[in-house]
Amino acid sequence: MTTTARPEKRRRRNAETPAAASIPDDVLISHVFWRLPVDSLMRVKFVCRSWRAAIEDPSFIRRHLELSHARGPPSFLVVPRAEDADNASVSEDVSFHRLLLDAARAPETANVELVFETAVSDMTNAIRPTHCDGLVALATATEKVFVCNPATREFVALPPGTRDARPIKDRAPAAALGYDASRDRYVVARYFYREYREFKDAGGKRWLDFDIGHEVFTLGGDGDGSWELTDDPPHAIAAARPICTRDAFYWCTDHLGPNVLLRFGLRDRAFDVVPFPPGVHFDVDHSKDHVTELSGKLCYAHPATKTAFDVWIAHDDGPRLEWSLRCRVDFDDYGGGVSSCQVDQEDDFDDSDDDYGTDDSDIGSQALLPVTAAGDEILIAADHSKLYSYDAMHRSVRKVVDMEKELAYARPDGSLYYDGLVHHVVPYVESLVPIGNKKMQIPLTRLRNARTC
Repeated sequence: MTTTARPEKRRRRNAETPAAASIPDDVLISHVFWRLPVDSLMRVKFVCRSWRAAIEDPSFIRRHLELSHARGPPSFLVVPRAEDADNASVSEDVSFHRLLLDAARAPETANVELVFETAVSDMTNAIRPTHCDGLVALATATEKVFVCNPATREFVALPPGTRDARPIKDRAPAAALGYDASRDRYVVARYFYREYREFKDAGGKRWLDFDIGHEVFTLGGDGDGSWELTDDPPHAIAAARPICTRDAFYWCTDHLGPNVLLRFGLRDRAFDVVPFPPGVHFDVDHSKDHVTELSGKLCYAHPATKTAFDVWIAHDDGPRLEWSLRCRVDFDDYGGGVSSCQVDQEDDFDDSDDDYGTDDSDIGSQALLPVTAAGDEILIAADHSKLYSYDAMHRSVRKVVDMEKELAYARPDGSLYYDGLVHHVVPYVESLVPIGNKKMQIPLTRLRNARTC
């Protein structure tokens, strides 16, 4: 009797589930999977071969990315590193933390969550991160560049680029990351000096003898990949962060050369020269001007008074690049006595992006980088330690978070990262974009932790 009852029970169970089991894959993919977060998709794709093929299909990845970009509010990653003025120290790991802000962005509720941490060797503490579509490139003070997708846990060390003739202590990490739509590939670019000598003549005038090169690395494919030399830049490049917009990289020229920006087109892989905003003279050694990217456009922050910065936006939709003044951010509206651009003219070499730490009496003296814009609000990272919000409608500034004092970066085992950190903030969007070049990928056994639901 029991042997006949069990099959009937089994048949009844099977009869209750066909509706859920018969949902076509195309319906699941187009109505459900596109809207899932990346960590869920990374598990779902291993359920069956057809789901994995669909999730790894380039058209699915692109559609998921479009929806991630459309989803708000903006998200941010913080990459904390130990301070290093001489580019001499290295660390054994690197971590990426999502900055959590409430709707009102109140400082007392700001927090961070660990997205991804991995062990890595030979990475200098001195880095500069650049971002594009969920990928983050980490330039170091050596010839090494790392690329990571924190959401998918891919972490790749690119092959070393061409050797730079400058001493490591005189270098500033620099690598640009962007999307080449004409080739449907993500590209990393870096410059290097074959020769670099600075002189002073009898009258005290400084001049530069240099030989500069430039190379790109195309992500994707099954091979090891290699750096490809491009045409040499027409002028010396300064120790300032590169900027990537829709179809070009921008490099700042050295202060001993002409006062222009170098534009490297991703489509034609060629350099041309574009001007700075009207009346602006860029000098990375003594100036507190900063070039960055804001909502996909080239942005220039220029100290206008002792308490205010002008934020310029470049429009490159036409035949010529044109600048317009977006707003003036006056930190005097944040608090009295604030000085935004104290400059030490006697310092012969002061890489403005590499001197860290400040207090509210000297906002922007080391770095002032508009990070993102949403409506009338601009989020501004100051001196690698604080975040401010500027409301263009009300012309007011308020502090969002003091990252040095108010954030605690936790490790998977519950311990905290040490004090004395440089807080690199980049915009972030979750994506499935693969780095590719599988032979270069660091094995998953070396990964310490990844985010879970």
